[in-house]
Amino acid sequence: MTTTASLTILQLIQQWDRQLLMLINFDGSAAYDRFWMLYTNGLTWVPLAAVVVWCLLRRGGWRHALLITLVLCLLFVISDFVVASLIKPLVGRIRPSHDAQVMNLLSYVDNYHGGRFGFPSNHASNGFAVATMLALIFRRPLVIFCAFLWAIGSCYSRMYLGVHYPTDILTGASIGALAAVGLWYVYRWVYNHFAIAWHFPGFATLYRHSRSWLISLTFLLSVVVLLLCSLVQQTR
Repeated sequence: MTTTASLTILQLIQQWDRQLLMLINFDGSAAYDRFWMLYTNGLTWVPLAAVVVWCLLRRGGWRHALLITLVLCLLFVISDFVVASLIKPLVGRIRPSHDAQVMNLLSYVDNYHGGRFGFPSNHASNGFAVATMLALIFRRPLVIFCAFLWAIGSCYSRMYLGVHYPTDILTGASIGALAAVGLWYVYRWVYNHFAIAWHFPGFATLYRHSRSWLISLTFLLSVVVLLLCSLVQQTR
């Protein structure tokens, strides 16, 4: 009885997953398609990543730069490598773009279908890992808003393009956020433990005077550039 009930609940979740995805995935305009294809491309966000790294590394001297670099590398390993190399093959859930029950009902951009497995989403995991870490470090409302807006946009792009179910996104985002919170406490403990010996500034004031507004400005300018590129390509 318990097994039957579990199967029924799982089937309901899968049904809701497909229905919600089909609401998000639709045949949009050429400009709308192009915008989300550009948004989901990691190369689009290289300038933003460079600004974030610069804001993190410019405070506290070379020892702090080394520490925060190690934290960021660990965050990437957990949020991306663990998801892609361990969880995805272990679970083996097929992407909607490869699922025979739904693949022919979805719209695709430039015939993009992604890889075979989709649970959980690397984009969601990485996006929410970065957004959560930035929120914990900078504690600036505008930075927090832009960071999570970027992450949510990345998640939406994957569903709009038809390569992830909503539960892929939710699970990936949860993994990324939890990884960031866990590493944040490790980072803070190491920082406070070696603050005096390594001549670190006080943790509470470390990023108070940093130019974190550059992160928000770079994100907003990047979105504007994406919009302009999408509109220009539509008129050709």
